[in-house]
Amino acid sequence: MTTIPFDRKEPLVMIPVTIKKGNEILRYEFAVDTGSTITLFDSDVLRELGYNPSYSIGTTYTVTASKTETVHEYSLDNIMALGLIRRNFKVISRELPIGLGIDGLLGLNFFKHKELTIDFKRGEIRIQ
Repeated sequence: MTTIPFDRKEPLVMIPVTIKKGNEILRYEFAVDTGSTITLFDSDVLRELGYNPSYSIGTTYTVTASKTETVHEYSLDNIMALGLIRRNFKVISRELPIGLGIDGLLGLNFFKHKELTIDFKRGEIRIQ
């Protein structure tokens, strides 16, 4: 089991996410989003990682609070968070509002086949 703390004073449960790009390890801040079925990367982050729409494996629709939009799907070589490594991992991409201060949303597909506990009283997130 892996346990990491999060700041209970913040409005979002934030966790560090790392991506290995060549010999580099890049670190990002993602919000845990149990209302999202798929992990979402901000478009700028994926461009930084070398992905652009020509590398897309397809498109799909996503529904936000205000609209439905078409987004690109990608398969990432790797993504690491909470002690888990996912390979050939499907994500979507769209521009996130600048004021959010996050690099993406870690959706339910990341936690598939695991037990996830978000303990707001203790300010901990556990996965096993």
